[in-house]
Amino acid sequence: MELKNNLVSVIMSNYNTPEEYLRQAIESILNQTYRNFEFIIIDDCSTDNSLQIIESYTDNRIKIIRNEQNLGITKSLNKGLAVAVGEFVARMDADDISLPERFEKQVAFLKSHTEYIVCGTGVELIGEWEKKHSNKYICRTIPEREQFRINLLFGNYPNIVHPTAMFNNTLLKKYGITYNENYPLAQDYRMWVSCSEVAECANLPETLLNYRVHGKAVSSDKKQLQSEIAIRIMQEQLDKLDLKLSDEYAVIHKDFLYSRKEYNLKCKKWIKTLLNHNKIHKVYNQKLFKKTLWKKWAEISYFGLFQSNNVLETFSVVVHISPLLFPYLFKFRKRRKREKT
Repeated sequence: MELKNNLVSVIMSNYNTPEEYLRQAIESILNQTYRNFEFIIIDDCSTDNSLQIIESYTDNRIKIIRNEQNLGITKSLNKGLAVAVGEFVARMDADDISLPERFEKQVAFLKSHTEYIVCGTGVELIGEWEKKHSNKYICRTIPEREQFRINLLFGNYPNIVHPTAMFNNTLLKKYGITYNENYPLAQDYRMWVSCSEVAECANLPETLLNYRVHGKAVSSDKKQLQSEIAIRIMQEQLDKLDLKLSDEYAVIHKDFLYSRKEYNLKCKKWIKTLLNHNKIHKVYNQKLFKKTLWKKWAEISYFGLFQSNNVLETFSVVVHISPLLFPYLFKFRKRRKREKT
């Protein structure tokens, strides 16, 4: 596969990464089958020997940026974006492992799908996760742009696993997209919102990165802050609908599409509010928005109707469910039965 003319800029931020992990990450990039890349490593004021480990590699594709003070990952990644000259920009984390054909396959996809701004891949979870769980594979399908925009209004799932991302740098520059420095965490979620506003996003349906889960991972240490920032990112999107999240409705709204199973009549009220505001402000395709939200309400109603032991709750479901939801309701019931067999 001849793709040598397309330079890839690889951006990786490092702060006190254990030597074993750091060496595996660096060598997994240097051993890519796709050879035409620059490897930009931003050391964020490490206090251990990880900078010396990075400097021990003599490959002339490696370009080291040393922060004079600890900036955090969001600002460090933007420093990398600012100097990246490649047609494509690939993310990498300092404790993960890219499989050898990752860049080759992502470049091939982005070259043949110029309408896409970012392409991720499936991952295999390694480290602490594989010791505790049997399910080690993640490969989420990213829907078409309009559906993806709607999904992102409610959270960062399904998503692109951040260190698998490869961006079309021409489109990033055209639309002035960088990481939002107001968010020290969940910067990937905010990036997907920006990308989905202007172009298509995708995941390649194969595992091309080993994603390490360990005690020092940001998502493990700072879950509460990450959750608060996620709500701020949702609020940014709701601002376009001229809606403000109260504490009460933030609980209802967050992860509404992905994890909410308990029946709550306030969900129905919130759906109507969202649809009414979108009808006025025309942020999302109203037909698709309506279908997405009522389909979820049918799922919530299913749990109230078929899995509740509360007679009053069951009666409330029957009273408030619309006949228009019956097709979704029975489709969901069939799917649940299949999952149990």
